[in-house]
Amino acid sequence: MVNKIIVNLKSKIFSVEIQKSLSLFSKGYGSKDGDVLFLDVYEVYYLLEKEKISIIKGKKILTKNDFKKFSFFNYVNYLVYKDLRNKGYLVKSGFKFGFVFRVYEKGIKIGDDHSLWLVDIFLENEKFNFKNLIGKNRVAHNSNKKMLFAIVDDDFSITYIENSWKRV
Repeated sequence: MVNKIIVNLKSKIFSVEIQKSLSLFSKGYGSKDGDVLFLDVYEVYYLLEKEKISIIKGKKILTKNDFKKFSFFNYVNYLVYKDLRNKGYLVKSGFKFGFVFRVYEKGIKIGDDHSLWLVDIFLENEKFNFKNLIGKNRVAHNSNKKMLFAIVDDDFSITYIENSWKRV
């Protein structure tokens, strides 16, 4: 655990003292509340894979396999998070908009600009609900964002399709 940031897990909440995690916050990870940095489940797993952090629950250090057993962890969503992060985008939760993620353009820091896309994730063979698309497209349009579909196939390859409204 040398040079790793220790992240505490308690009741599905991942936190670390802000003074010990300024490097993470400066790279767009987490949200700050007072002296604490709170990390999203996908941020935590990504940082765990990159061996930047260790997770402690009580007195136990959690492994990646322990982590995958959590009911609130969706591996397909994580693959999309990881792909976008590896491409240089800043990825945050899209929950308040009704989407899986919101994505910021490369090089943007939180607070400097608004997110560019709202991301929804579909499996390749999943049935598509057109009414749901219309409602989500309206949310994206009204919040000045574009909708980005991440379509994950059986081999876990990801295809992105951007959708937005055009006034004529």
